[in-house]
Amino acid sequence: MGLPPYRSAALPPRRRHFVFALCSRVGRLSLRWPDRVVACTVALLIAAPVLAQAQHAEQAPTIAGQTTVERSGNSDTTPAAVPATTTDAITASEPAAADSAAADSATAELAPILVDADKARTNALPQRSFETSEDVSGFGETIFADSAWRTFESAADLLGESVGAQLRRQGGRDDFATLTIRGAPSAQLQILLDGVSLGRASDSVVNLADIPLDTVERVEMYRGFSPVGLTPRSAAGVVNIITREPTEATGSFAVGGGSFGTAKVNASGAGPLAGGSASAFGAFRTTNGDFDYVDDNGTLDNTDDDRTRKRANNESNAVENLLRWRRGVTDSTGLQLRNHLFYKDEGVPGLARFAPPQASLQTVREIAAAAIGADNGRWNLEQNLTWQQKKLTDYGAFDNTAETTASTTIGRWARPVGKSHWFSGSSEYAWEGFEQRSDLLPSQNADRSTLAIAAGDDWTVKPLDTTMTFQLRHQELWNDSSAATTGSSSDRSTDPRVGLKWEPLAGLAIKSNASTYFRPPTFEELYGADGFTTGNPKLKPESGLTYDAGFEWKTSWDPLGDVALSYSYFGSDIDDVILIILDFNRTAKAVNASRAKIQGHEARVEWKGPLGLAISANFTHQDARNRSNVPGLSGKQLPGLAPNDGWARLSWTHANLVLAYDIDVTGSHYIDSENVNSKLPTRTVQSVSMVYGPIWKGFSVSLEAHNLGNSLVPDEIGYPLPGRAFYATLSWSLPGDEGTRDAH
Repeated sequence: MGLPPYRSAALPPRRRHFVFALCSRVGRLSLRWPDRVVACTVALLIAAPVLAQAQHAEQAPTIAGQTTVERSGNSDTTPAAVPATTTDAITASEPAAADSAAADSATAELAPILVDADKARTNALPQRSFETSEDVSGFGETIFADSAWRTFESAADLLGESVGAQLRRQGGRDDFATLTIRGAPSAQLQILLDGVSLGRASDSVVNLADIPLDTVERVEMYRGFSPVGLTPRSAAGVVNIITREPTEATGSFAVGGGSFGTAKVNASGAGPLAGGSASAFGAFRTTNGDFDYVDDNGTLDNTDDDRTRKRANNESNAVENLLRWRRGVTDSTGLQLRNHLFYKDEGVPGLARFAPPQASLQTVREIAAAAIGADNGRWNLEQNLTWQQKKLTDYGAFDNTAETTASTTIGRWARPVGKSHWFSGSSEYAWEGFEQRSDLLPSQNADRSTLAIAAGDDWTVKPLDTTMTFQLRHQELWNDSSAATTGSSSDRSTDPRVGLKWEPLAGLAIKSNASTYFRPPTFEELYGADGFTTGNPKLKPESGLTYDAGFEWKTSWDPLGDVALSYSYFGSDIDDVILIILDFNRTAKAVNASRAKIQGHEARVEWKGPLGLAISANFTHQDARNRSNVPGLSGKQLPGLAPNDGWARLSWTHANLVLAYDIDVTGSHYIDSENVNSKLPTRTVQSVSMVYGPIWKGFSVSLEAHNLGNSLVPDEIGYPLPGRAFYATLSWSLPGDEGTRDAH
């Protein structure tokens, strides 16, 4: 998919002068850079609809053939071709479309990845597909979140509703939250933003609360495996969050508010610029986070001294800004420039009864990227730079400032060979530098260089209706640190993968996969870079074997509607699991303490019926056990993982109205490694939502009621979760863009 054919018409002079004058005035303000970020975003909120409204009437048609699907080797991080951006989970697959460079019979024999795009409506609830853009034999899903800017839904909410996924929260929608997939620890997952890793060598766990959904178009989740066309690094699972990229001149605006002093505002605009096309998005979100919770006074077994209190020091303010420009370089090559800025200032509530009353954390993350690639998606090259700063203050001896600078160069390629092979590959060189400064603790400096390369072949045997996947990846890394305990170190791993997709009947696909992966220790684990732990430079990387088998089936039963079913059995064996433990001197230290084995089942159903009714539901059962030789731990359930987890949504769509009821059930589970007495009860969260629009001239409204049953069961002791909450959002988009996507 190439660059959209924008017309060259410019903004009317008066509006162009208004936009330029507004930006120039902001640039001359004498502000600290965090305040300047806020001011620039406010300017964007004012200017974006003006920009879009001026150009909308002159807009050329969107890309021809956008709903056709093409086998592509890239990950939507470049202007090169990508799979269609909307997919119906029910529709049967169609063969992939050949591009102009290879429109021969060989391409037509290759197995398709995605189905045709849904005839888009864009203001209803997120829609889920069984397919992903980069994997034939794997189990995954694509979540279309291009309506999330109209609601208060968070990235944690969206991902936690997926089959095989579980969340661990330390508060509300804007508080720290992590993700596990099929029981794999959060550190073993790769979470990407437009193909750029958000995990750091200093700390590979990603906080989902630092990923606002206002600028997100879709999320691709790969359960258990890492596709070579997306990243050459191995992982126990990959989540790629892809930001919005309009294909026509457009504009939008949303404002909303809700419980606990929560409010948001966002705006976007797109149009022609400097011979190419440009888009801009801005968002601001704030909350007091002062929800009620039950304080047990430190006595779990005595309810007589329980008191209801308000969560204190839990406020946050976040700003996000995304700018993108792209244009054609030649008839078959495109260039894209992208800058993504995120800033958040939040209180650190910590343990409910013992946290410092004024502790705060400031987070700044900026990702700049330049990419060039073929319009047909056969190759692309990207250079990206990431700068991140976390500043913890008023936390006593632990006050510190941590800065990370990272540079990554990655290339991707894909092409058909003969009539039945689709070869793809990727290579990456990354450097990451980390510095931590503190007034009371010694400064830490560390850096890591990583070289990774991967290649794969999807071999389609047409007479057998079978596609076999073969992949091989190799990764090497080198560490260096100023810590007195060590100098430099290195690790390497070679990880194969095999997969199978067999389609014996129309609509039925039987899949199976097996792969190895590894996760190198973080700087915190190696060198004690956080001030809380001592270093252990002798740590081994975590490694594992993951496997699955199951089926996906799609059919239509008139007049009952369309049905899609999926089931898979999955398992993984993890060696050298890294744990933080206390030694005899009560000092925290990372050690390779255990082995783990995880087995489970996941099932999912999608039904699109008559009268606008639809059901989306999934259930996961898993048995995650410690297999170490440590007395008291062997055979115990891994802490924090619920054996049973389920989610379901019933929705009804009529004209421009969508109503939905959600239920999310997390089973009882232990949160201590010994499985002694810290067992959380089952938590059930019920929610309802309504989206109605367009009401008038592009305006829509959404209403959300979350946790109607007021469940207060936490994910971690000492970190309460909020109870019942209500939100409302008023949104606007240019006429012609205000339709609703089917909620199923």
